[in-house]
Amino acid sequence: MIAKVILPLPLDRAFDFLVPDELEEKIAVGMRAKVRFQGVERFGIVTAIEKESEIEGPLESVLAVSAGPSFSREALDFCSRIASDNLSPPGIFLNRLLPKRVSGVQERFFAPIGEVGDLISHLETLSRRTPRQAAVLRSLLVSEGPCSEKTLRDDLGSIRGTLDRLVEKGLIEETPPPGIVTQRLGDPPPWVKGLLQVPPCAGQALLFSDARWEGYAHLAKAVLESGKSVLVLAPEILLARQLHSYLQGRLEIRVELYHSGLSEGERGRIWESARLGQARLKQARLIGGTRSALFLPLDDLGLLIVDEEQDRSYKQDEMIPHYHARTVAAAMVEARGEGPFLLFGSAAPSLETSHAAKSGEITLIRPPVSPKEREVKIVSMNKEKELFSAELLAAIARTLKQGKRVLLAVNRRGSFQAILCKQCGQPLRCPHCGGNLTYGVRSAQLVCRICGTAQSRMVCPHCGSRALRFVGVGSARVEGEMKERFPSARVVRIDMDTLRTREQERVAERALRGEGEILVATPMVAKGPPLPRLGLVGAIGVDALLALPDFRAAERTYQYLTGLLGRLSPEQGSLGQESLKGEAIVQTHYPDHVAILSALDGDYDRFYAAEISERKELFYPPFSHLARLTLPTRGRRGQNDGEEHLLSLLHQFEVEILGPAPHPTRRACQVLLLKGRTRGAVREACAAAQQGFPRIEIDIDPERI
Repeated sequence: MIAKVILPLPLDRAFDFLVPDELEEKIAVGMRAKVRFQGVERFGIVTAIEKESEIEGPLESVLAVSAGPSFSREALDFCSRIASDNLSPPGIFLNRLLPKRVSGVQERFFAPIGEVGDLISHLETLSRRTPRQAAVLRSLLVSEGPCSEKTLRDDLGSIRGTLDRLVEKGLIEETPPPGIVTQRLGDPPPWVKGLLQVPPCAGQALLFSDARWEGYAHLAKAVLESGKSVLVLAPEILLARQLHSYLQGRLEIRVELYHSGLSEGERGRIWESARLGQARLKQARLIGGTRSALFLPLDDLGLLIVDEEQDRSYKQDEMIPHYHARTVAAAMVEARGEGPFLLFGSAAPSLETSHAAKSGEITLIRPPVSPKEREVKIVSMNKEKELFSAELLAAIARTLKQGKRVLLAVNRRGSFQAILCKQCGQPLRCPHCGGNLTYGVRSAQLVCRICGTAQSRMVCPHCGSRALRFVGVGSARVEGEMKERFPSARVVRIDMDTLRTREQERVAERALRGEGEILVATPMVAKGPPLPRLGLVGAIGVDALLALPDFRAAERTYQYLTGLLGRLSPEQGSLGQESLKGEAIVQTHYPDHVAILSALDGDYDRFYAAEISERKELFYPPFSHLARLTLPTRGRRGQNDGEEHLLSLLHQFEVEILGPAPHPTRRACQVLLLKGRTRGAVREACAAAQQGFPRIEIDIDPERI
């Protein structure tokens, strides 16, 4: 017997290994296997089992198979396809996806099976023959709903074997943990009723609304009752936790949460729980998570929800393959034929998804919008010299006096947005990775937010000058200013620097639930449902988004401001008090920009009309597909000849070529941007480039160009 094993190497192939007799009954497709490759012991994924090999000569043997998590055959095929579609070696992707172990034993829950009268009859028999089994069954009969093994163990001592024997006799069964319901679901929104009249099946829809989570819960409940599983995605861990808590509080079923921040063992437990699914518990499952949850082996998936579908965090651009969760979700629907139903949710949809809905490619669900009780104001900063305008400071003081909370949104973390050298005029960049350096107040050092390199000397890495200019504003600086100006208010900062530990995450979660008077946050908080008691939103440094060298800059600005306004609390003053309207203030040097005006007016159609016209004229998505090619140039002889050869090669395909241009953050790298009418045309050109230039980096449908 031969096992084909794919290893975590940049190679697009599997290798044959001989399966020894003692492993023939243990090994299976999707399992992790230990092999010796080129004299080194490695783990890989078994992709096929065959009777014999086409390779002549002796083969190395499989050394061992892991009893840990494994792929289902369907999940293995799908993940391999995603890697191939993005021109990435599948071995690296597959081995990174699969958790290496399962941690501990998940708490088990049990409930009796059958009629109470029949069980009482069995109870009498058990009392005479096996009193311990009788005691367990008696406890389950008087319990309200499923009872945990821990509760039974605390009352009766060690009962694991007893529970297993009662399961074998068919008197009790293992069940999913009961949901922790804190608020029952009300009547479903009208748009949900329309979908539930025809049970969700294969298809795609865009839910264009700022009130979505209640509808998600109703849809999930209906699909779970039909015997299928449900997967709900959020773009970032912090929002995924909020959405998970919301669903857990309204559905009578345990909701799992899967993301990269979990321990290896915990991810392994959820992975295996998803793979076994109905076969183990005879019950459907509900899982929330970030983009990595897309690859869980949920073979009975009935509903897939991608909330905040416009968010750029759904793009994997840190490592290969550079997939987009939105594209992967659509590919999943296409691959499975009869399901799952795919629902995109957003209050400010991406132009690509909105265009698909308007052209009839996917269904558009756009519930009517009720007028919002809020006051919005644009403050021109063209004549302001201070960080905060007088209007914003007055509004903060007024809001705190009214007992409401304040959210100040800043585009970047740190103290400043950039540091420039007065001598050479260049922004200070990291000598290792090329990322812009920022100033760390606590460490009093220049810090790279990309690779973490710290530079204690306050000098320009390019020319050595000490004459530096600090420009822009970061979240740390705003936090410091707020503490000085409003010392009696508790200020909580939420950005990547304050979310490094689980305890810091808990502080942020409590702040989002209502703790703290002033929240200072980066754009990660500009998404999600309204925040409790939030009376004022202030947008600081929004111009940095508009100034980005990106054709999506205006779209990002609109979505950012729309998300911020959506966090304003809809609460009114209590009985006998004056009703308090939500208030928003945007500080900008571009008070007449269509993205800002449209966002504050809540006029998506106005913004869409202006932006889609420009996209069409310039041949940008949704009218084209893009690919970014990064070509290393360091230490290459005949560099110009190589670039000319690459351009000559690409001109053979139906793509438009922009560049080459220097990479914005990486030294000795050139960047090309390809535009094509179809994704297939762009991928074909990229595949040819990869064949001729193996060191080239390819990102199809990039979020950053």
